Amino acid sequence: MRVRSAALAGFAPFSIDPATPRGARASRPVGRPAIATAGTGFGCRFQSVTGDDVPVQSLRGGSPFARAIAGSALATALVLGPARLAAAEGAADSESEGESSLVGPERPRGWTSSLSLLEEYRLRRASRALTAQGPLGEAAAVDDQLDHRLRLHSDAQVDGVNDHFLALFSGALWWDMDGPETEGNTDLFASQHDDSRVWVAPYALSAQWRDAGVLDHARLGRQDSEHGLPLTFDGVSLGLRPFGPRLLLFGFGGQTVHFFETMPGLLEDWVASVGAVLRPSPALQFELDTRLVQERFDDSVEANGSDLTTLSYGLAASTRTELVTAKAQVRGLDEQLSHAGAAMQLYLPAYGFGVDTRLFSQLVTLGEVAESENPYFSLLGPSLPHVRYRFEAFKDQEFGDAALWTNLLGWRGRVVVGHDETPFNRNVGVVYLHSRVDDLILPGLFFGATVEWNYVSSSPGQPWLVALGGSAGYDGRRIMTEVGTYYQRFKINYYQRAEELHHARTVYGSIGYRMMSWLELRGRYELEIVDRYLESFSFSARQYF
Repeated sequence: MRVRSAALAGFAPFSIDPATPRGARASRPVGRPAIATAGTGFGCRFQSVTGDDVPVQSLRGGSPFARAIAGSALATALVLGPARLAAAEGAADSESEGESSLVGPERPRGWTSSLSLLEEYRLRRASRALTAQGPLGEAAAVDDQLDHRLRLHSDAQVDGVNDHFLALFSGALWWDMDGPETEGNTDLFASQHDDSRVWVAPYALSAQWRDAGVLDHARLGRQDSEHGLPLTFDGVSLGLRPFGPRLLLFGFGGQTVHFFETMPGLLEDWVASVGAVLRPSPALQFELDTRLVQERFDDSVEANGSDLTTLSYGLAASTRTELVTAKAQVRGLDEQLSHAGAAMQLYLPAYGFGVDTRLFSQLVTLGEVAESENPYFSLLGPSLPHVRYRFEAFKDQEFGDAALWTNLLGWRGRVVVGHDETPFNRNVGVVYLHSRVDDLILPGLFFGATVEWNYVSSSPGQPWLVALGGSAGYDGRRIMTEVGTYYQRFKINYYQRAEELHHARTVYGSIGYRMMSWLELRGRYELEIVDRYLESFSFSARQYF
């Protein structure tokens, strides 16, 4: 069966303003919160893959609930931040135009740069494997194994010429310290990159000129799409504002890039897109985009090695007020409807109460498993038609001098439509209740507990599984520590490769120490109990310049 283009598959369920704040860096597939680890696709959980890269001060607590709260706050900031930035920029532009005749030309500003470096060693061990077929029909596990890997990661940014020029880089280098497995043996930790002991992954490498008259930006290199479907590509991007901030015309093109794939040998696509963003008022926005994709097939997939050209197009409408942010969007693929989705966030700060609802449907089989709006966690591989949803309500309550008690009630799920489950295409349903207390007894101390009722979303009549979890820790100025446990029916780990674990009970502990303002050390231990024991220990050092 022919699979439609991966470049057409991604669908951002919730992103009010498509413009990325200037200078902001997209999150990377390793060392950032991994969205939708439970297979629900709405960023309701943050999976700390390596442990040391997720700032404890920003994602306090390692349980899924703690990350759910942080994820909701982060989503709100990402939604409202660009809009406020654009409004502030517009006001600043108006003021500068009005004052230019009085104060004279602006004095040129110099060059600035920033750099962060990460060095990490990770040891992973598999032990106590099943000797019989697993609970989901998988084959018996292999013998005990060890895996040693070293990872170097860097983020860099340079800007200058009155902020008109911006260059970004992000990349990682992996070193497989064990080397490739000997022929005839099964390597549990093998990846598609193990033919070489050293593998380099440039996540972003671009230079752009921006904010020069009607020119919004002109960018060249490896970058993320800022409009329409989320993806990473190697190519060019151009944005124009011929009538000021109310109208943006954009276009980009190049070759798609994926950092994870569900099977080896899949090919990337060529993509070209044009569209427009209209803001009739600060609280209302419309976006229209079209995307032309040429899929390439090798002889092993298509007998004649031919190309397939497809057309994708979409319309999105969004609004935001002081209390409510909402968005609805639809997409088509050639002559059929391919996606439909809507999202709404309500927050009443006076009452500490909020609601987050999201509903998304994919109606066709595509070539990319895109469970979130982050292109760095999209997997190149077949994505079956499905529906996924999330409904949450939370309440914050202050007590004592500084303590904060947060409770969250939610329901999320994912249902594959018209097909049986396959890897990374799963049926999941969860009803959950989380509770967490921050800054109890002393600032920085936190405790959390969760109870979940897990069921198979395609067969709700089957027995439900009740799972408990919790976390506790301390986030101080220099010391950060945390212990916890949680359960996931399907857990996706993103490291040098993506792996799917079944019925995973995770127990973890971590400690970090800020030696200096620019140097941070972290260690993390994690035990994943599946059809075997998977133990991971990592130690890392990060520097900020």
